[in-house]
Amino acid sequence: MINVENITKTYKSGDVEVEALKQVSLTIKQGEIVVLLGPSGSGKSTLLNVLSGLDTIEQGEVEINNQPISKMNQSEKTKFRRENLGFIFQQYNLLQSLTVLENIEIGAQLSSDPYNIQDVMDIVGITEHQSKFPYQLSGGEQQRVSIARAIVKKPNILFCDEPTGALDEATSINVLELIQQLNTSFNTTIVLITHNISIAEIADKVITLNSGKIVKVEAQTRKKASLINWG
Repeated sequence: MINVENITKTYKSGDVEVEALKQVSLTIKQGEIVVLLGPSGSGKSTLLNVLSGLDTIEQGEVEINNQPISKMNQSEKTKFRRENLGFIFQQYNLLQSLTVLENIEIGAQLSSDPYNIQDVMDIVGITEHQSKFPYQLSGGEQQRVSIARAIVKKPNILFCDEPTGALDEATSINVLELIQQLNTSFNTTIVLITHNISIAEIADKVITLNSGKIVKVEAQTRKKASLINWG
């Protein structure tokens, strides 16, 4: 579903150039949960941005469902993301002046064929909070709202950027359980970046990066989030 061939990404600051990605190639199949693992500065966030078309590359190709993302112009990329991709970030990015239901409706409006909002709220476990505002929710509840907003548009791929980074261990496990449930229920491909090796246990495939290079690709039998050895 996602195919990457020999991509290179370089950032420039004055006369200084930093290669954030160096000849990276990978394949991600439909329905997989894939974790991009590595320390700060390893290139995992840059790779996620390149895969999703949020950032450009100097060399190589990125294809999703045989569509050449890396060759699209900005307008084409925006349309592709709206129709095919969902995003969950460490910061919840909810609109504070809107209720839970209204925040999720914004996600639904981006799709020509969204899921039923009430069904999604039931699955994510926030139906009882639909009339509340974000400031009335806990961090874990706000992250569930952001997940519902991302999934309601019926994305083929869900990109998760440190989705548990601002949460405690118990809440993090609940969020990871929810991500696994969405993968199972909707066959949504999940690409999740983290520096926490314990979180990698929920994945079908772990891609480890260091200094802009893939240093290891490991297929594994995923664990339920409730069974991971949290570290």
